Amino acid sequence: MAFQDHMLVWNHAALKVLDVRHAVIRPGDGLYGYQLPANVFLYSACGRAHLVLDELEYAADKCFVCHAGKGTFLDIVHVTETFEYYMVYYSATMTLPCRRELLRLYKEDNPFQLQYGFAPQYPIPLFLRIEQMMREWQRGGQLDKLHVKALFHQFVYELMKQLQTQGGTATKPNVAAQAIRYIDERYAEQVTLHSLASLFQCSVRQLQRLFKARLQLGPMEYLMQVRMQNAKAMLRQTDAPLQHIAESVGYSDGYYFSRMFKKYVGVSPLLYREQAQPKEHRRLNPSRLSRFPIGSGRLRMYSRIDDENHYQYKDGGVPPMYKNIKAMPTVGLMLCLLLLLSACSAAPANQAGPGSGGTNQAASQSAPGADSKQAIKPDSSVTIKHMKGELTLERRPEKIAVLDSQFVDQLIALNEQPAGSVITTADKTPFPEYLNGKLKDDMKLLGTKDEPNLEAVIAMAPDFIICTQFQEKMYDSLAKIAPTIMMDRNEDWRDSLVTIGKIVGKEKEAEKVLNDYNEKTAKLKAELTAKMGGQTVALIRPRDNNIRIHTTAHRTAAILYKDLGLTPPKQLVNDKETSSMISLESLTELNADHYFYLTDDLFQKLSEQIQSTAVWKNLNAVKQNHVYPVNATLWIGYYGPIAMNLVVDQIAEALLKGT
Repeated sequence: MAFQDHMLVWNHAALKVLDVRHAVIRPGDGLYGYQLPANVFLYSACGRAHLVLDELEYAADKCFVCHAGKGTFLDIVHVTETFEYYMVYYSATMTLPCRRELLRLYKEDNPFQLQYGFAPQYPIPLFLRIEQMMREWQRGGQLDKLHVKALFHQFVYELMKQLQTQGGTATKPNVAAQAIRYIDERYAEQVTLHSLASLFQCSVRQLQRLFKARLQLGPMEYLMQVRMQNAKAMLRQTDAPLQHIAESVGYSDGYYFSRMFKKYVGVSPLLYREQAQPKEHRRLNPSRLSRFPIGSGRLRMYSRIDDENHYQYKDGGVPPMYKNIKAMPTVGLMLCLLLLLSACSAAPANQAGPGSGGTNQAASQSAPGADSKQAIKPDSSVTIKHMKGELTLERRPEKIAVLDSQFVDQLIALNEQPAGSVITTADKTPFPEYLNGKLKDDMKLLGTKDEPNLEAVIAMAPDFIICTQFQEKMYDSLAKIAPTIMMDRNEDWRDSLVTIGKIVGKEKEAEKVLNDYNEKTAKLKAELTAKMGGQTVALIRPRDNNIRIHTTAHRTAAILYKDLGLTPPKQLVNDKETSSMISLESLTELNADHYFYLTDDLFQKLSEQIQSTAVWKNLNAVKQNHVYPVNATLWIGYYGPIAMNLVVDQIAEALLKGT
């Protein structure tokens, strides 16, 4: 923009002084990473230092003046002489009505965002006005502030006159550099593409284009990169729980963090932490596998409140939901005995192969109090393949500890009971409503899948443990307590049910459950094909101030698209990624005819906020009442036959109503 065009915009804008400040920096000190909350003029009265505006560096020697727009990062470095300076913060808005040409100039080359700096040829007039502004601003009266406004106009006039005379040039702000630094310093906050674009006063498309030109990746990809690099550092350097690490890098959902970490790094967070430890350190420090003290005089009980993801000591008695977990002063002795028994009872003929984690060593031993009638005949022993190798069972387990709550559903479907289980944290109750009355009152509560309570597992003395990748770090410790298998929690629930059926000796019952489901979905698929006529259906979930959309590769979404033959919007056809995040505004592009809207107690407030927006209310599906709220815990958390049958029932009720 030409200088005269700048003046056109300056003349028409409404200017408001927001603050006037005075500061001094001593040699050896500095100002680092200060993001300007408003447009700023900075005037140095004396001293030597370097001023850095994003990536532009100026050597300020005594009198120097510079300008930068809101969002710019300011550093004052290399202070060699006491540096005294003033800062005037201001806002500028275009008053309406105004000519289109002015609005075009303002939008295309906003002079209030430009960065420039120069040593004025006549510094005294500028200094006198800015010093007087400082005095008047400190008085604080309304008349004094009016005087400040008048002085500010005089200051801008004098500065522009000298800038024009000296032939100074202004530089557009480096939006990409600003956004990169913002992400580097605030990656733990709720950062969205739209919030970044709004902060740096540009369009989403422009921000993406500038980012890719600089880094060859988009803003959200860079945010992911920064978050994961910081997560890796914390996993290497601390023993902090996964949920705490997830929250510290910007993820309120520990499960989503773990999925993103594995996608980015290639291994789960727990496995990364284990592999990152020096071998010598692991050998000398085997207890690192568990953060819980051995021989604790008091059992720690897990808090089920998601935003208090830590162990709490409750004085005055055990909370009602934890009454089944009794404090055991001899937990340390019990662990030692269990470890001794597991080490001494290894049978050479039944040892596990490479990678099995040593889970076979106790598989053929009778559990304390086990009924000998449950033993499997030698010629009919069962070998279970799992993520850590193979395990051979010589008898049917009686006391199963489940460390991923989705397998509770699978056991109940086969008329079996877990002796202990972890709980969910997304809802106010430890288990979903559909399991009410199906679980025994004496079932032990073992923490959550993200943070199992190892002491509680030891206290229940299981004869079999089912875990998943979430417990990878403590797998070796679990295997010393009882035979342990690690199942893939993202495996098709039908395959998992077959495995569970083999474990509990109910393969025929598992087959019947699957046949019944197949018959049910085949019938419903025919009805939906006739009714829907190709209308599109999407599965969405509010998350981190955005919308998570579940693709055709997602395990629950597969019920919609594979089992029931419904049509996904083209944006959801993906056989590699199970989900992605989009902004609320992008739902208009998705434009599905029907939405199944996942929510839970944890994100209920966010869900209500989204549904109150104009964008949401203007969606065609919302106007036609084709949005169906469903419980995320049921649809996502409990991936078993009972839950999946209920999901199918809810789909049928939603899409076939009125027929």
